Amino acid sequence: MNQREELTLSMDPRSISWKKWVAAFSVFLACCAVLLAVSRGTPRLVQVEVLILYLLYMSVAFTFLPLPTAWIVLWAAREVEPFSVAIIGTVGTVIANLHDYYIIHYLFRVERIKKAKRTRFYQKAVQWFERAPFATLSIASFLPVPIDAVRILAVSADYPRRWYALATFTGRLPRYLLLSYLGYELQLSNKAIFVVFLVTVAVGAIKGVSKLRDKYRESNGENSAAD
Repeated sequence: MNQREELTLSMDPRSISWKKWVAAFSVFLACCAVLLAVSRGTPRLVQVEVLILYLLYMSVAFTFLPLPTAWIVLWAAREVEPFSVAIIGTVGTVIANLHDYYIIHYLFRVERIKKAKRTRFYQKAVQWFERAPFATLSIASFLPVPIDAVRILAVSADYPRRWYALATFTGRLPRYLLLSYLGYELQLSNKAIFVVFLVTVAVGAIKGVSKLRDKYRESNGENSAAD
């Protein structure tokens, strides 16, 4: 069996069940809720409470719910030692990116979206990605830039879940280590962290508006050409 056949089998619809993933994530949420209830109000478990809240937030910050994450890494690193913050943040991001994996996989089973895989641009993008898929996804996860396109490409190109998750972990861990050690050393105030939050939200909003504007212009251009 060649590599391409192995990748295709790994994406067999019978093995990609969003219902099982929702059930597993529900169990995860229930466990976090129990731990949070136990730790809340117990002075010696304050750090545990911080890490659970942090993990929950990171686990729902995915492409379709683009919550800013830099601010909460800085906040958690002010309360807990940096290495634990980096590890927990990375685990949370892996969970969040697996949300993307299941959603994107489901969307690419829709006929209208499936047509995109037949375009020449998509085929070239897949060829580029498959030259070094793990390294590409890891590097994209490390860099402080939006990687939605790379993530979508990885899922649509039948990249296995286990390698997708490991590449995310490999790329995000050093990124969060740097950010958490920075937060630990700076010990930013709540006001400073709130400013970081506002800046990241503003940058995301500007990028979103820019994308909508470009799509609007493309749509008007196509309509004008049709007329």
